[in-house]
Amino acid sequence: MNTVLFACIHNAGRSQMAAALFNHFADPSRARAISAGTQPGSRVHPEVLQAMGEVGIDLSQVKPQKLTDELASGAQLLVTMGCGEACPVVPGLKRDDWPLEDPKGKSVERVREIRNEVKQRVLELLSARGWLPVQIRKATPDDLPEVLQLLSEAALPIAGVADHFKNFHVALQEKQVLGAAGAEIYGEYALLRSVVVSATRRNLGVGDTLIGRVTTYLHSRGIRGIYLLTTTAGRYFLQRGYQLIERDHVPVTLQQSVEFTGACPDSAQTLYRDI
Repeated sequence: MNTVLFACIHNAGRSQMAAALFNHFADPSRARAISAGTQPGSRVHPEVLQAMGEVGIDLSQVKPQKLTDELASGAQLLVTMGCGEACPVVPGLKRDDWPLEDPKGKSVERVREIRNEVKQRVLELLSARGWLPVQIRKATPDDLPEVLQLLSEAALPIAGVADHFKNFHVALQEKQVLGAAGAEIYGEYALLRSVVVSATRRNLGVGDTLIGRVTTYLHSRGIRGIYLLTTTAGRYFLQRGYQLIERDHVPVTLQQSVEFTGACPDSAQTLYRDI
């Protein structure tokens, strides 16, 4: 069992969100998280309770706790929450720092954004360490039939998938493909497409992890920005840093893709984000 310790000063906001999200998404046979603070507060911030409750995680009975040597002794990694020189340091324990804004006193809208950033960082950590219940890897030609099946079951376009399958990633459990996400590359820009997760594995962070992995892959290829079309997931992507744009603002080369020329209806929303 691998233990990650999320720590800050008051253990009433960021570290509580991180530990709860980590334990929600992690394979419990591989890793767990705890959280603590050097000067623990009396309760979790109410705005944090609300934002976490919106994603089905109840922190109302959780109490901030003090960071002690005994608590830290069983951890393999310390993650601090961007509190600068005031952040805890545990001698002999590997430390990473996430530069996150303190949610205390912020609007619910801003706390949601902080929560989503924490969630993405947690998923990236779990994926990098192999602690997710599913495996994420680059797609191979043998994965294509299963990906096409998933897309068909979700009523998503399959036209052009095979032509760009070298830019896809898949999620697997016991060698079965449970999700996929891919991209079409046009010069300095890319089209995110075919994000799909099996109905039995939704709401477990698989989609977020796949999108994160594809985004990292595109960044490594020198891509400056990502476009996408969607008829149902606009809100989901807006919460993850994308912005609505007019369809005719998309680069001409990208507008020649199958999704723009017919696979997606004219009513589909167009979104964009820099990377």
